[in-house]
Amino acid sequence: MAPALDSGAFQQNAIGALDSAVSTSRVAALALDARVRDRITLAYADTLVTEAEEAIGPVEASFGSVDPPDPTLDELRKAVLDQLGDTGDLLAEARIAVRRGDTHAMATLAGDLRRVADSMDQHAEALQ
Repeated sequence: MAPALDSGAFQQNAIGALDSAVSTSRVAALALDARVRDRITLAYADTLVTEAEEAIGPVEASFGSVDPPDPTLDELRKAVLDQLGDTGDLLAEARIAVRRGDTHAMATLAGDLRRVADSMDQHAEALQ
């Protein structure tokens, strides 16, 4: 772990992590919606959702490995890591739902992923 050079650099790192997670969440939500509507195959939905789940881990690890330069940013670190963790949990649930062919769960999780993406997007906007 290494500290960020300054508060601005840490905030930019947080924005980058959130933006990456927003994109990942939205792709997974679109895949779930498409699968529920039978517009993509189960195999393709599984690939998209699994890749989204695999993509969130490095984002979380990368952001988590940067120490806030001062204690005033500890709350920001925790908030971003919580959102990234929530996203990872939803993506894991989505993968399971896809593999089970559970369209009801997929529809619910697509909405959950859009909501978490909206929340992260708003958080990133507030940091700019």
